[in-house]
Amino acid sequence: MAPAVSELCRPAATTTSPHDKATFHVFANSPAVQPLFDPWGAFPEGSLLLKEKFNKQTERTELFTGMWKRESGYFPEAGDWEFFTVNADASKIESRGKLPACASCHEDIQKGDHVSKKYIIPTQLTGGRIMLHSSTAKTTGEKLHYEEIEKKNTLGFWTNPADWASWSFQVDRPGTFEIHVWQGCGKGQGGSEVSITSEGQTSTFTVEDTGHFQNFKERVVGKVTYKEPGPRTLEVRAKSKAAAAVMDLRQIILVPVTKE
Repeated sequence: MAPAVSELCRPAATTTSPHDKATFHVFANSPAVQPLFDPWGAFPEGSLLLKEKFNKQTERTELFTGMWKRESGYFPEAGDWEFFTVNADASKIESRGKLPACASCHEDIQKGDHVSKKYIIPTQLTGGRIMLHSSTAKTTGEKLHYEEIEKKNTLGFWTNPADWASWSFQVDRPGTFEIHVWQGCGKGQGGSEVSITSEGQTSTFTVEDTGHFQNFKERVVGKVTYKEPGPRTLEVRAKSKAAAAVMDLRQIILVPVTKE
């Protein structure tokens, strides 16, 4: 293994990670995208993650490190991930397999399928989607908050309709987007009215009863248009509460509208 890779993936990285202050780009194939933005997300077989790491002084690419999700049983100690390293000009795979130095970074990360998610922020992907997970929301009010445990992993305890949530993010590729929400609501608890506002545009929807607050259903509830690149915010507020709680909200994804 190249010395630079050994340094970045040394065993001590689980407690004093060099990734914390590193500058890098993260690339993911289609199966890996949603799990990457979910603190508890499990990656399906075939998921591919690639980090392009930059030299702090020169800001040039220093190397690439990657993870490929293999078949069940390939490497259980590290979540069945195969690790690989690529040289700075992306012309050669330097090493691959059950690399001990890289595996030691990931074996102890049980949450998130052996992948650290702490560097994930609300962001727009290269393909245009804007990922807004409940774990990255700002909550304002008395009760509403992000419930971290795996079986919940949602904005919940929305018993005070005056509480609300928001996200701040950067739009790099403007356009019109469909608003996809993943909402859950207990049996007999549906009917609350909720608004989503961004860039002065508001969409309103009625919360559906999904049988359980953590039984999430994806719904398309409106559209929003961003005419220029730049920083944006999106707010979710309750207009009314029909029963004990408004709803649980796992995530919002803004999906670009395809021009025909």
